[in-house]
Amino acid sequence: MSAVESTDADADDAEVEVEVIDEVDARALTTPMTVMDSVGMVRDADGLFEVTTASGREYIVDLAAPDDARCLCDDHRYRQRPCKHIRRCQFEIGARPIPSWVDRDDVDEQLGQHVSGEPRWSA
Repeated sequence: MSAVESTDADADDAEVEVEVIDEVDARALTTPMTVMDSVGMVRDADGLFEVTTASGREYIVDLAAPDDARCLCDDHRYRQRPCKHIRRCQFEIGARPIPSWVDRDDVDEQLGQHVSGEPRWSA
């Protein structure tokens, strides 16, 4: 989520850390969706989350999968990369920090509302 960029402006060749956010992260933070960790089949299951989108689709996300996080959505299954549902769950519980420059007014108001963890904003 962050990149290190070198600058020649200083004589010491200091490194400047620049926080970046990709398209998947942006959608994860701004798309309306409800993430819950204490309902149905995910209740009392560490690392499991139920994600419901604005269209009513439901996905199960497993952040504790042995190899890597998994989601039942088509994007994750076919592209074999973290989808917005996985990233959203990571943001929800603070496992993935939200860059401090992100405008809080642009973030979905439900972020962190229905899970036991809480979002973490970078310093």
